[in-house]
Amino acid sequence: MKRIHLLLLALLALFAGAPFRAAAEETFRDRVVVIPVGEDSLTSKQSFGFMNRILKRAQEEQARAVIFDLNTPGGLAWETSEMMMKSIQPLTIPTYAYVNPRAMSAGALISAACDKIYMAPVSSIGAAGIITSSGEEMDTVMRKKAESAFWAFTRSVVTEKGYRPEVVKAMMIPSDQEQQFGPVKLEKGALLTLTGKEAAARLEDGRPLLAQGTASSVTDLLAQEKVNAPVVTAEPTAFERIGLWIAWASPILILLGIGGIYMEFKTPGFGIGGIVAIAAFALFFFGNNIAGNLAGYETAALLVLGIVLLCVEFFVIPGTFIAAIAGGVCIFLALFGGMVSSWEWDHIIRDGQWDDVNTLAAVLGIPLLKLALGLTGGSLLIALLMKYLPDSILMRRVTNATVSGGSAGEAVNIARVQVGDRGNAVTELKPNGKAMIHGEICEVFSRQGILIKGTPVRVVDIRPFDLVVVKDDSPSGD
Repeated sequence: MKRIHLLLLALLALFAGAPFRAAAEETFRDRVVVIPVGEDSLTSKQSFGFMNRILKRAQEEQARAVIFDLNTPGGLAWETSEMMMKSIQPLTIPTYAYVNPRAMSAGALISAACDKIYMAPVSSIGAAGIITSSGEEMDTVMRKKAESAFWAFTRSVVTEKGYRPEVVKAMMIPSDQEQQFGPVKLEKGALLTLTGKEAAARLEDGRPLLAQGTASSVTDLLAQEKVNAPVVTAEPTAFERIGLWIAWASPILILLGIGGIYMEFKTPGFGIGGIVAIAAFALFFFGNNIAGNLAGYETAALLVLGIVLLCVEFFVIPGTFIAAIAGGVCIFLALFGGMVSSWEWDHIIRDGQWDDVNTLAAVLGIPLLKLALGLTGGSLLIALLMKYLPDSILMRRVTNATVSGGSAGEAVNIARVQVGDRGNAVTELKPNGKAMIHGEICEVFSRQGILIKGTPVRVVDIRPFDLVVVKDDSPSGD
C-alpha cells in the first residue's frame, strides 16, 4: 500500500500549483482591454472560453472599456450566440468593435453585440449566413429553423444596442427581393457585406448605416470616443497556451495514466508505472484547469477517491466488486467533469437548461468523446502490456531482484507451476506478496485478502504477472 500512498500524495502535490497563474495576471481596473479576434479565434471552444473569462474579469475589475480587434472570417455559430447574449450584452462597461480589416460571419455578429462599431479605412463586414460545421448545405426546413432561431436572439441584441435590425438581418438571411441600404444595392438572394465607408455612411435620419465611423487604429478609436486610459491587450499567457495544448491532448494523458496505474499495481515497489501515472494525471488536471474547464481540487479529489476505492477492492475486500464499481464511477466522473467547460456548465446551471438536448450535447459531447478515446486507448494499452510486458527486458530488470530474491537476470520460471500446486507464503500477502513454490519465490496474489507469512497456499489461477492463490486447508499441505 505504501507505493499507492506515494502515488496519491504526489498527484495532489503536483496539482496544488495549478492556481498560481491567477496571481500573475495584470489587473484590468481603469484600463482599456483589447481582445484580438484573429483567423482561428472563433473556431475553437477553448478560445471562446478564454474570451468569456476576459470579459468576466473586465466587468468584475471595472475596466474602462473593452475593444474587440477583429480580423476574422467567422467561426462557430452556437458559441458566438452564447457570447453575444451572455457575455457581451450584460456588460455595463463600454464595448467597441474595431473591424481591422474584416469581420465576416460570426465576427459581424460579435461586432453587432458591441455598443459601437468602428471600421478600418479599408475593411469589410457582413456575410453572416448560417452554415453547418462541415460547410455542407442545409435542407430547407433545417435552414429556416436555424435562421429563425438565430435571427430572434440577434434581433434582440442589435435592437438593444441601437443598430438597424434590417441591416444585420440582410447579412444573415437572403431576401427574395432586391433591397437598398443607403448607397448599397443588394441583389435578390444575396447576403449583405459592407465596406468600411459604406458601413459608416450617414443616412437621411442622420444615423449611420451600421458603424459609428472609421478609425486608423485602436488609438484613433479611443481618441474619437474621448477615452483616455492605459491599454492592455488580453492574450493567453504561456501557461494558458500550454494548458490549451494539454487539454487538447487529454485522451492521450488518460491513456498513459491508466497504463501507468496498471503497471504500478503489477510491479513491485514504486517505479516507472507510478511516475507515469502521476505525471499524466497531474498534467491532465493542470492543463484543463488552465484551459478554463472544471478540472479543480474537487475533481482531483474525486479521482483520488476512485483510486483509493480500487485499492480497497484490490487489497482489503477482493472479490466483492462494490468498491471497484464505486471507484470506477468516481474516476469516470472526475475525468469527464475535468474536461467540461466551467463557463458553459455555469450557464447550464444558472439558466436551468437541463432539458435542452442541443445545449447539453454542445457542452458535454466533446468531453465525452475525449473520455471514450482515452478509456479505449487505455484498455488497448493494458491488453498490450498483459501480452508483451512480462517477457520484456524492462520487466525482468524491474521485477527479478524483488520477486525472485535473486540477482538481476535470474527470471522466475513459472512455466512449471500448475493450478493445484502448493507452497508457503514467505511474505505477508496483502493480498500481493511472495510464496515459495517448487523451491522458487514467486509473485502471488491472495484471492482471500490478507494472509500472514508462513500460511500454506494453493495455486488456483495463473496470470501473466503473478499466481492467484488461496489458503491451503489440507491437513498436511499435500
